[in-house]
Amino acid sequence: MTDSEIQIKEMLLQATLLANLSYFKEKLPAIYEQFKDFKATDTGIAFDKNGNINLLNNGCFVYEESPLLLAKKQVSKYLNNPVYSRYEIQHSPDEEMYFKQQALLKSMYNVRNEQTTGKIIRPTQEKRLDFVCFLGAGLGYQIEELFNQKELLNVLLFEPNPSAFYALLHCIELRPLAERCVSLGGVFRICVGGDESSVVYEVNSLLHKQGMFNVSLIHYFKHYDSPLMEKTINKIKSLGYRWSSGWGFFEDEVIGLEHTLSNLKSKFPVIKHSASIRNPLKKAPVFLVANGPSLDLAINFIKLHIEDLVIVSCGTALKALLSNNIKPDIHVEMERSPRLEYSVLAVERDKEIDVGFEQLNIVALNTVYTPILARFKSTFLLTKINDAGGTFIKLSDKNAQLSYPRFTNPTVTNAGLVVATELGFENIYLVGTDFGFISEDTHHAKDSIYYDKDYKYRERADRLMQGQTKVKGNFRDEVLTTFTFDSSRGSVEELLKSKPNVRAYNTCDGAYIENAEPKKISNIKVNNKILNKPEKILSLLKNSSSLENLSMEAVERNTLSVVSSTKSYLEELLQITNMNFDSRESLAGAFYLQNELLHKISKDNEAVFWLIQGSFKYFQSYIMACSYYYSNLENRMEFINACVDAFHGHIEDVYIDLTKVCNI
Repeated sequence: MTDSEIQIKEMLLQATLLANLSYFKEKLPAIYEQFKDFKATDTGIAFDKNGNINLLNNGCFVYEESPLLLAKKQVSKYLNNPVYSRYEIQHSPDEEMYFKQQALLKSMYNVRNEQTTGKIIRPTQEKRLDFVCFLGAGLGYQIEELFNQKELLNVLLFEPNPSAFYALLHCIELRPLAERCVSLGGVFRICVGGDESSVVYEVNSLLHKQGMFNVSLIHYFKHYDSPLMEKTINKIKSLGYRWSSGWGFFEDEVIGLEHTLSNLKSKFPVIKHSASIRNPLKKAPVFLVANGPSLDLAINFIKLHIEDLVIVSCGTALKALLSNNIKPDIHVEMERSPRLEYSVLAVERDKEIDVGFEQLNIVALNTVYTPILARFKSTFLLTKINDAGGTFIKLSDKNAQLSYPRFTNPTVTNAGLVVATELGFENIYLVGTDFGFISEDTHHAKDSIYYDKDYKYRERADRLMQGQTKVKGNFRDEVLTTFTFDSSRGSVEELLKSKPNVRAYNTCDGAYIENAEPKKISNIKVNNKILNKPEKILSLLKNSSSLENLSMEAVERNTLSVVSSTKSYLEELLQITNMNFDSRESLAGAFYLQNELLHKISKDNEAVFWLIQGSFKYFQSYIMACSYYYSNLENRMEFINACVDAFHGHIEDVYIDLTKVCNI
């Protein structure tokens, strides 16, 4: 190249940088502040011997061939052999179908499999790619090239090295690419710096903004290999399931609301905000007991020190404890499912257990079935947020005196830990909270219901207790776990992180738990007897709860209002998809509009939002995911329109159930 050619190219590079900085200043001010006076270190751009603009890293050129030519090759390779994740549902056997939603989703699955090969045939054949994660920026030519060949709707660009990203800013203009996404109703997100967790967070954030249905199929375009990119892919594989879990659904929320209304009618008091609670036992050691296999290792210690401990049992751990003559001070339940009654009543079916419910205190989420709670000596409710029934309680709580804690899901262990921390206990030992297992044959404590000879859900339990992944162990390198257990562990970690005053100890030979110090049962020292423990615990529960403002008159007024609003919002939501779709892209556009309306509902009417949002997420995501299996576009559209019609019918059917529950 002549000096003149070099000078022209340098001017173009500088002009591209200034154009990108202008775009950032207008649209992405945080990134503008990061790069307006940026000084690259170790990595930058230079002209190689062939006159190509190349990436220079520690004095060496990164690309051995023309970066532009390499970009074209990479895109061609990706389009022929894409890397992607897809949304799928693990359907239950027909005999385990308890909800109409389960049955309808499975019927969609059955039709899809009858009409297709049961496989997605190269999703890059689609006219538009709805969600692409570019992992690694390079000089950005591959990004520009993919935009040249395909419509891209939602884009996340991740580059961990700020200097490398600064180099890209000299090579391609990002504004035109972002504007193409926005013109289609999408977004162009940029994540510079951070680690593998940053990508998982950004994907989750984008899904929440643009609609969770975009989880149906996500492309991952990896530009280069590095230890961090490998970690990123592994993190997506291990935690990506969390993007599409715990949504709840309309039918289930109606059941939870029915139970909540019944529990309020029964005048069960509700736990107050932790700031208003004075706990004279806050320094006492609390054994939070779940039903993992490590409970077996702690039984003798608990029996020996039963008078020195506050024992909080979680779910099915109750039977394991009572089978060993250990009566918990507080029992915790959270499930609204009909299976809960069968599991709880296992205590009564066991003739060797001589402690009855009438001798026990229970704290349960507001959604638990009233006839179960009525059996206990004293019953208290904990409000579940992100729940229709919980928002009804919140609507009546005019003085804002009740507790609305986070992290009560997805398992009863989470609810139990929240109960302990909300009541003000500060020294908590996690017992039987394995969140995994060493062997799939031993997934719970030996005296739990799961190993009873007459346990009628044994086959289901064995199927669900298959190791889906491996995680770091507490006292060993790694243990098997399920996605539900792993999500539960994550929720425990977040709760403990938010409670710096709480000292937590993980006694289990299960999964490692951040913010909980590993401590073997044999190393625990407790020898201070808690005098008059039953009286003190009951007094604490009574002083920590209230029924103020929770009159049935107020609840009934709120019920009428919410049911009426639900009808109006549903009519508006379903009107958006009340059409004959002619393309997958038009369906995505309608789902996006529904998602925008759901965002508005979440701000205007929490109760309605939590009633309905989960079902929209599930059906939107599954209909969209199933559509990719159809290579014949005419068959695809027949399937899509039939599914949308069936979804409309389902929502209308569940709304009728809601009116019956609320006596309207």
